[in-house]
Amino acid sequence: MHKVMRIVVIFLLVYGAALGQKKEVAITIDDVPNVLLNERYHHHSLLLERIDSLSIPVAIFINEHNIQKSAFQKENLEILTSWIKNKNITSGNHSFSHINYADTSFQAYQLEILKGETLTRSILESLGKKLEYFRFPYNSLGKDQQAHERIAQYLASRGYTIAPFTIESEDWMYNALYEDALKKNNHTLARQIWLEYVSFTLKLFEYFEQLSALRFGRNIKEIYLCHDNALNTDYLPQLVHKLAIRGYSFIEFHDAVQDKAYLLSDTYPGRAGFSWVYRWEPDPAKRKAMMVSEPGNPWLYNEYKRLTPGGPSK
Repeated sequence: MHKVMRIVVIFLLVYGAALGQKKEVAITIDDVPNVLLNERYHHHSLLLERIDSLSIPVAIFINEHNIQKSAFQKENLEILTSWIKNKNITSGNHSFSHINYADTSFQAYQLEILKGETLTRSILESLGKKLEYFRFPYNSLGKDQQAHERIAQYLASRGYTIAPFTIESEDWMYNALYEDALKKNNHTLARQIWLEYVSFTLKLFEYFEQLSALRFGRNIKEIYLCHDNALNTDYLPQLVHKLAIRGYSFIEFHDAVQDKAYLLSDTYPGRAGFSWVYRWEPDPAKRKAMMVSEPGNPWLYNEYKRLTPGGPSK
């Protein structure tokens, strides 16, 4: 009992000290551009417009295959170009067609990387900028340690840094429920869903702040992962506002990854795509304990399972 009390006291002292420190987060958005959503707004990205109104830096990770998902390829390319050229945006490669590296060969994935950078690199170079970051779809770095190391070496040879994240709140699940509620004209349920999304995300920020305090004795620069979807188009401003109330300032992705925490080795050798906070933990038992303690939302999982019996799919 005395040992447990000592641990609690130490945690309270460390976490209490961290509470007095500044909090910073880089917002990142995957699966850009969402061309089917943009068609609803007459070939316009309302999410990009919202980011402009917020005047915050955002990093995006692009699937260039998205441009081919509809008949409006010219308009889709114009939307992608508007994202890349925007002053608030840092652009990265998210592979061409969002396949899981753990499910394909090294040679096939090399092509995914190369095809995924064609337009993005060209547009950036026309602006005098470089393409520096690659984020793996599903955040899976490969099926085993050998696959991890092989693709990391290849990415480095192309001038890429692997883009990490610390917090993601399964917004893709919330978005599926949100879109379904809007489709059924159930605005009461739609409101409940976005309130749940914002509330759950804030709980996760609190949890990962606690993990950072225990590991580093301070707040690290967080990286939040979300997606180009209807939910964030409508409610990212509310989430940003709530994070600001919580004390967060919003920083460039490049500044976030300068935090010394991101110099730690990725010690996880498997295919799962979870937070870098877990990847930094070399003890599998401790990693599992942290993951089990992470806040969850049973209502979300049950509703998503009811909506999509085939199971989750990012």
